[in-house]
Amino acid sequence: MIVGDDDQYELYVSFGVPGGVDGKLIGPETQCFCTHRYKQHKTDFEVIPSERPLTLPCQVRGCHCSAYQYVPQIGPNPVRCRCKHLPQDHSETTGHLCKKCSSCSGFQSPYICGCGQPSSAHQTLIETKLEREAHGQPIGKDVPYAAMGGLTGFSSLLDGYLACETSG
Repeated sequence: MIVGDDDQYELYVSFGVPGGVDGKLIGPETQCFCTHRYKQHKTDFEVIPSERPLTLPCQVRGCHCSAYQYVPQIGPNPVRCRCKHLPQDHSETTGHLCKKCSSCSGFQSPYICGCGQPSSAHQTLIETKLEREAHGQPIGKDVPYAAMGGLTGFSSLLDGYLACETSG
């Protein structure tokens, strides 16, 4: 979908603590727990559903991912679970049980974000432009592509507090 006069349907996707600073803004190439990219999930809506949280299921044939879920990374590498296995070693379905060991009760990482909060305190947040404005979060300039996610400018490529500057 090309975003134009109807930018009210543009979605802003981030990974952070609800009510806090965005830890990571999600763009079209950002990987989901299911290993597919954000742009491969449902991002186009004629009308935004009213129920929250808003889910963006994966549109890749055969994928069982029911909602886009960001997996934190340290540099180019995804964080590991407490069981020491990678995200792709876990199920993409809710609960994210490990496929390689039986002792894991679901993907949980000891990773601590730059904001000082553990990854378990974070969630993938999906908001409309109006919802984001109501929370006082930056929206940047309108973008021409609906699957831009949370990117609002070049500073959006930085994590957490580093992106808290006014240039958008």
